[in-house]
Amino acid sequence: MAQIKVIKSNGERELLSLGKIINALRRSGASDKLAEQIALEIKKIAWSGISTREIYKIAKRKLKQTSPALAARYSLRDAIFKLGPSGFEFEKYIMLLLRAYGYKAYLPEILEGRCITHEVDIIAEKDDKKIMIECKLRHSTNIFIDIKDTMSTWARFMDLRDGAKLGKCPQIDECWLVTNSRFSYDSEKYGECKKMGLLSWNHPQEKPLPAWIDNKKLYPITVLASIKKFHLSAFSLAEILLLQDVIKYNIDQLMQKTRLSKRQLAPILKEAKEVLQFNPNNKVIRK
Repeated sequence: MAQIKVIKSNGERELLSLGKIINALRRSGASDKLAEQIALEIKKIAWSGISTREIYKIAKRKLKQTSPALAARYSLRDAIFKLGPSGFEFEKYIMLLLRAYGYKAYLPEILEGRCITHEVDIIAEKDDKKIMIECKLRHSTNIFIDIKDTMSTWARFMDLRDGAKLGKCPQIDECWLVTNSRFSYDSEKYGECKKMGLLSWNHPQEKPLPAWIDNKKLYPITVLASIKKFHLSAFSLAEILLLQDVIKYNIDQLMQKTRLSKRQLAPILKEAKEVLQFNPNNKVIRK
């Protein structure tokens, strides 16, 4: 049988890997048996030149036939793309993600450096350290975070460090750059050289952004098919962007917080519970 070449989002070609498909399906919560079954079905119908995007669509469609909840988890990357287009919801989402990991995180006022003022996306505090975090939302995995972004973030950090010495702003100890995309080679090397915190879809290898999300099931509400754009704005204003936060409230409390109607909220709450496999003890069942 001829080898099947897959076209990646960056245009590169690689051999079809059932292992990658199976691992992605497992991350959504699919059983080993289901993941292997879907991967084999994809192999049967795949053709040389098929795109990774098309493989994703086929896998999601087959997963949805078995469990809409699993299909929602599988669509994590697309869900994060939807936290935009301005990127403000992405910043809020990362802030809430950090809080779930024990950070005190907030969206700061404009901070004054030695030379100029700076709009910092997030300040996070933990273990007596104050961290400046810049968030970069990209709407395509082909758009890398290049060296200009990384150097610019570092320069802003250094200006704030100098400003703190003059008493113009609080002391900031670390600088992080967080993205839903990837870092270019030079960007990654520069950040590592400067000991910046770099978090992307595939970096660091031992715990990239998807692992932060999957480890605690911190899915954004945009994984839900029932969430529309105007819903997202209402939930963002209420700082409810994690599915775990949605299920903390009953329908009346959500109505009060979001100003949405019971008719609008009922399917959202129902689907959120299904995706998280909600049980009567208000606990998320982990696999």
